[in-house]
Amino acid sequence: MSRALTLTTLVVSSLALIVSGWTAIRLHQSQSDQRVITARGLVIQDANGQARVILGAPVPDPVSQGVTQGPRASPLSGLILLGADGSERGGYGTADVGDEAVLTLDDASGNTEVFKVTANPDRGATLVVKHQNNTGAMLTSWQGKPELIFLSDNGQSHYVRPGTQAAP
Repeated sequence: MSRALTLTTLVVSSLALIVSGWTAIRLHQSQSDQRVITARGLVIQDANGQARVILGAPVPDPVSQGVTQGPRASPLSGLILLGADGSERGGYGTADVGDEAVLTLDDASGNTEVFKVTANPDRGATLVVKHQNNTGAMLTSWQGKPELIFLSDNGQSHYVRPGTQAAP
């Protein structure tokens, strides 16, 4: 009987060592520099539990002061930055429709894109710099020629195109 107990103890101990060794190997592999995490999204929260950074494919619709502002013009995959109040403050991503890459920075309310760069694979690039009072400037190559457009607060546009004089 003593021999059977010794043999059983030896078998159980061996199995325990094998399992613990295998677990240690798997744990080491999960912490490897080569580890890849696959996910549809990731939300980074601040100490108060407020979402501050969203990575997603796609990202959620824009939010301003806790209220969803309706759907995006096109589903967007990328990175969204949010302020302490949860308002979208900008982002970087690629649009599913039109295959554009977009980089934006929004005002503190999350209602105005004060800086926007759009890269369109078929139409070039556009840079827009805007103030909350709707004045701004746009530099674009979307029509195949460079254009510089100034917009005054009354909605009047002033264009600068190659071969033309700037409007007074």
